[in-house]
Amino acid sequence: MDESLTIPAIAAMVPAARCGVAALLAGFDRVHDAELITSELVTSAVRASTGEITVHVVDAEAVRIDVTDQRGRHPRGTGDAEVDEDAPDGLGLVSALADAMGSTRRRSGECTTWAELWPS
Repeated sequence: MDESLTIPAIAAMVPAARCGVAALLAGFDRVHDAELITSELVTSAVRASTGEITVHVVDAEAVRIDVTDQRGRHPRGTGDAEVDEDAPDGLGLVSALADAMGSTRRRSGECTTWAELWPS
């Protein structure tokens, strides 16, 4: 499977992205992890970007979830933004759940943050 979903960079679209990924991965033993990872990656992209966000899901030997936005820089660490101390660290949650994760910035300004989940 190799599917993409493009959504506007607004918070109201986070549940739509989460549900879309859950539907694509129905039957995958780590679908709940994939849903939470999608929510956190899309939320991070919404906070840092304007325009559109693309969620790309590939299900091969491992499930890979890519979220691409137009932020023009790598995902911010806590030192770059004002952080609510009571809020969970979204990318920290992704790091804890995913078997691998990272980000790539392109000259075009696009930033893709990705996470991989391996079957149990």
